[in-house]
Amino acid sequence: MKLRYIEEPSLQFGTNQHICPKQGIYNFTPFDISNVRPEKITIGVIGKGESVDKVLEWLDSCKAHIAGKESKNPHPTLFMNFCGFNKDIGFKSEVVYDDTYIRKINNSDFDEIIKSKSNLEERIKDIAGLYLTEIKFLTKNKKPDVVICALGENFITYIQDSEVARPDDDDDIESEDSEITDEEISIKEQNFRRYLKAAAMQYNIPIQIVRDRIAKPTSEMQDAATIAWNFFTALYYKAAGTPWALVRKDSAETTCYAGISFFKSRDKSTTQTSIAQIFNELGKGVILRGEEITLKKSDRTPHLSEEQAFNLLSQSLKEYYDAIKIFPKRLVLHKTSNFNEGEIYGFKQAAKNFHIHQVDLVSIQQSDIRLYRFGGYPPMRGTHLHLTDQHHVLYTRGSVPYYETYPGMYIPSALEIKLASYDESPNVICDEILALSKMNWNNTQFDRKFPITVECARNVGEILKYLNRTDEMQLKYSFYM
Repeated sequence: MKLRYIEEPSLQFGTNQHICPKQGIYNFTPFDISNVRPEKITIGVIGKGESVDKVLEWLDSCKAHIAGKESKNPHPTLFMNFCGFNKDIGFKSEVVYDDTYIRKINNSDFDEIIKSKSNLEERIKDIAGLYLTEIKFLTKNKKPDVVICALGENFITYIQDSEVARPDDDDDIESEDSEITDEEISIKEQNFRRYLKAAAMQYNIPIQIVRDRIAKPTSEMQDAATIAWNFFTALYYKAAGTPWALVRKDSAETTCYAGISFFKSRDKSTTQTSIAQIFNELGKGVILRGEEITLKKSDRTPHLSEEQAFNLLSQSLKEYYDAIKIFPKRLVLHKTSNFNEGEIYGFKQAAKNFHIHQVDLVSIQQSDIRLYRFGGYPPMRGTHLHLTDQHHVLYTRGSVPYYETYPGMYIPSALEIKLASYDESPNVICDEILALSKMNWNNTQFDRKFPITVECARNVGEILKYLNRTDEMQLKYSFYM
């Protein structure tokens, strides 16, 4: 048993490296500053009139500096000022549009759906249809880089069950005696968001879904500067930019990372299906949907058959080559369940067929093991407990020296890392997991719990639930985030 501390991994930006995405972009520009990149991001905006106006006013205000949140923590790095989204600083990019890119939906169109549709599933589809009609128009006639779909503050009243929504109530007031819980609201809105993202894929332009309250954040939301950092980082990535990348140790050796996850169909009546996301150090890669699998009565944990593992990875590597134009020298495969013998053999044979001779098969799960420090703070992010060569515990959440605090609300739990088969050093594998936890372009606070391989695989699975097997699916992660 050994214990070590992994220093916070640096990220690569345009002119230098830094451990923090915000500071890196502000001081050293985005990673792709010297390449073809989105110097101008043309947007379309869709929503009810008042929501569109609020979002456009907010976008205009974000061209300038936004002060960070005042905090008891004296170190300013956790709630850093937003530098402004303009061509002169930070991202060195700007948002552009004109009136022809703005598509407003009538209030009466929403009200008509509410009054005529008592079935929640139909209502979600019909309201999404209002946005999809305008997305189709913009993509056919204007071709923006990203389409912003603005939701009103009272949007949840449109996707509640009929006995809760009460369409005769004032459109702008949510009923105080509503029986729906915050958790149910979150689930219902997530269902709408996932359905809309899935249905919009056919138009080949990423969408960004935002609440209009982004213009005036309430106390339960993130502070204004953090919201701006996260929004514009995601927007830049969706417009085909690369905000930051992993630091490559050897430019001659290309490493490819992939995540495998499993999900059930929405009605839970069909077998689970596997999906993979496979990408390089720049975050460029492809999304794939695997075959349906059969659960065994003796083992309810989902597993691919040997043939399915071989086919999934083979197809992933082919698509990866088509996108990147090079095969990797090394493959790292992350999965949220243990690998069985069939999966190990199938994956390794597929890699071997493409002349990839360095393969690491890594299981990443929640750990029940807890470590404690003297004093009141939890273990440091980057604490690595080496139990055996195949079994490790890693804290990706915890006290962060750069922030001079623990930025979480609850006691952090660690990840359990199991190496089913590996060619690289276990220390390097754990170093990479910590670094990959910083590769989420939806969030600029870098202490994420899971590596992007796992987060992406889960996010993709949630959206693929809303696609039929015959529906067109996008290969880029920007359509799923």
